[in-house]
Amino acid sequence: MKSESHPQPLLQTLPERFVDLTAPPAWRRLAFVSDLHLGPEAPVTTAGFLRWLRGEALAADALFILGDLFEAWVGDDLLDAAPPDAHHQVCAALAAYAASGHAVRVMHGNRDFLLQPGFARRCDAPLLPDPCVLVLAGQRILLTHGDALCISDAPYLQWRALCRSADWQARFLAQPLQARIEQAAAMRAQSRAAQSRMDTWSDADPAEAARWLQAANSTWMIHGHTHRPREHWDHGQLRQVLSDWDLDAPAGGAAHRAQALWLHAGGTTLAVERRPAA
Repeated sequence: MKSESHPQPLLQTLPERFVDLTAPPAWRRLAFVSDLHLGPEAPVTTAGFLRWLRGEALAADALFILGDLFEAWVGDDLLDAAPPDAHHQVCAALAAYAASGHAVRVMHGNRDFLLQPGFARRCDAPLLPDPCVLVLAGQRILLTHGDALCISDAPYLQWRALCRSADWQARFLAQPLQARIEQAAAMRAQSRAAQSRMDTWSDADPAEAARWLQAANSTWMIHGHTHRPREHWDHGQLRQVLSDWDLDAPAGGAAHRAQALWLHAGGTTLAVERRPAA
């Protein structure tokens, strides 16, 4: 007799704690981006981000990059490799941006989870814990990359737990740089093949997001990862999903976009707007 199959229960990923980040009074204009996936594989997007840093982004007192700044990051010693490539250009541009008086904060994503203190020092861009709570103009805004909210994708969450462990990272980083680069390329190819067989992308689970917000004493979340930019309102809670960046995609297509979310603090109020960045 054929046995019945039962769906696997959804995993839960509620963090043990939420770190508060209190914005200095000088932070009145903040820009948020995520999922830029910069690197040699995305020359047009990378060039667009560098132009944005030298232009419109100068209006921000603080820039928050909520994960996947790079398509891949195999270790901070990548910055010591020669010849310089897009990774070096982006890091130099972030350092120049910070040197001109703008704060930069970077969160790990699912592609660049190996960003370490060496990167942060070179770019003058401290790494944010994921998640954390930004306290700004009387609001508690929960910031996260968003991948841990995709609780229906059990295989990915298992992989996430493995690759974020100190033992796995120590073993991976002990390999020669070229071996790591080749291994990362193979993993990205496997990921693209798996995505092509999926009917839908894994999305953030609304109930899990609500649990996080309640635990963080917040009603406002900003995250990326899903490449589905929009605002979600649910029982007084706001979840804003950031845009991915892909200027290498054909112009006019749905994937061709680059967008930043801006917060403008005035007294005890916050104004929000989305702007095309390129």
